[in-house]
Amino acid sequence: MISDNSIRYFAELFNGDIDGLYGYKSGGNLVSFFNSNYGMNDSYGQGFPSRWVYTHDKLVNLHNSNKMDSFLTLILGNKFIMGDSNINEVEAIEKGIEVLKKLNEIFKVDGYIVVKRNEKYYLVEEEKDLKYIGGGGFAKVYKRESTGVIVKKLKDEFLADRGIRSRFKNEFEITKSLGNVAGIINVYEYFEDSCSYSMEEGELTLQEYVEKYDLTHEYKLTCIRQVLYIMGQVHSRDIIHRDISPNNVLLFSGMLKISDFGLGKDLNILNSHQTVYTNAVGQFSYCAPEQFMLLKNGDKKSDVYSLGRLINFIMTKDPNNYQHILRGVIEKATSSNSIFRYNDANELLKNIEKSIKYHENTENTELVKQKALSGIIDIDVESFIYELNGEKLCSNIIDRAKFIDTLINFMGISEERSLHIVQGVSENYKDNCKEWDDYDPIANLMYRVIKGTFTFTVKEIAAIVMHEIAYGANRFGVRDLVKNLIEEGVDPMLEEILSES
Repeated sequence: MISDNSIRYFAELFNGDIDGLYGYKSGGNLVSFFNSNYGMNDSYGQGFPSRWVYTHDKLVNLHNSNKMDSFLTLILGNKFIMGDSNINEVEAIEKGIEVLKKLNEIFKVDGYIVVKRNEKYYLVEEEKDLKYIGGGGFAKVYKRESTGVIVKKLKDEFLADRGIRSRFKNEFEITKSLGNVAGIINVYEYFEDSCSYSMEEGELTLQEYVEKYDLTHEYKLTCIRQVLYIMGQVHSRDIIHRDISPNNVLLFSGMLKISDFGLGKDLNILNSHQTVYTNAVGQFSYCAPEQFMLLKNGDKKSDVYSLGRLINFIMTKDPNNYQHILRGVIEKATSSNSIFRYNDANELLKNIEKSIKYHENTENTELVKQKALSGIIDIDVESFIYELNGEKLCSNIIDRAKFIDTLINFMGISEERSLHIVQGVSENYKDNCKEWDDYDPIANLMYRVIKGTFTFTVKEIAAIVMHEIAYGANRFGVRDLVKNLIEEGVDPMLEEILSES
């Protein structure tokens, strides 16, 4: 229940006796107000109690008869405040905000809060009105049942930490400063006394959306364009996010909005929280390598890295899976060395658009395929190879001997690429080899891998495949290749794998 002290303070506030938020009201004014608005028949004259007692009793009566909400809606309305204080509409709006803030300071002591919904005000018990819906590293998230807005509140264990409080408020302020950018979640009000702020409610996270539904290729590209356009606007203002992940992108009637700038910073401002290091913040799969050491090392290129991983997730449901048509662009975006990444989200979007346009041109696609199968290697062929799943890799190896030359050159660039190829082939070649001689080109690729300068892990997989083909599929020509390898000398562990058991 609301305490008697709170009601008395409210009465004196409304009477105009404290804080100067409402105009002074005489006893006659108060009687006239309650008579005309609430059908009372009071008279002002001898025996009239003190003004605060009169208003106090009326407020108790209104509260007990469930009319407090209508009273709040009336006295917080612009029209009433304009007349009460003799001010214009703009000034009335500003004063209404001040009054609401003061009322919540009064009622907070009793566990109540005044909330606004559809131009009406309601006095609600805060604990019952807040429904817990989730939480993260530093904050809990609630839905306010009376209004439908979301309240994000700093966890109790962090309330005494000035640095975390500052960072949490900074999240609100950065998001608020981006309020005129389409695609940034709307935040409404920050509450200093509870270290919380209110914001609009999304339907679900991008993480939930992608995992729950099988999105069409076209809609995946639409999602990618939306996110990159939004972050391009953010980067254009020299603001970075530093915690981009599908859990921080929300869906609103088919449109995406970005939230949670809790680790963000304005590059034009130097704040003390800029030097704080991050521990268990930022989701591992999306966090740029340089941010694992110091949060302050994050910049636009760190966001580009996270966006690249986010694109992987949208395309494949796995942030670590590069097997899609945008792989060439994303490999550059997620380079472990930030020097080689795109400078910002705008540059990333520009190159994504180029890649999409290129792949939508069937003539280009066929030309690249012919180059790859003819042994030619260039950036377009690299993208083509990245997009092949294990089954298509095997079928192309079987159909075109020259494709093996292309693959060897492609694999020589990095261990990641070589593992991608040998693993894809190892897992799929048995299903692709329909004729006995289909095994031979697969074995030839693995033979060249073992003779090459690849890592032991890559060669180990190749040796297993060669042994399976030589002795499992009984390819005598492959047995001769195995014999040659052993005679020329290979790592003893590889020799053990290759030898007939």
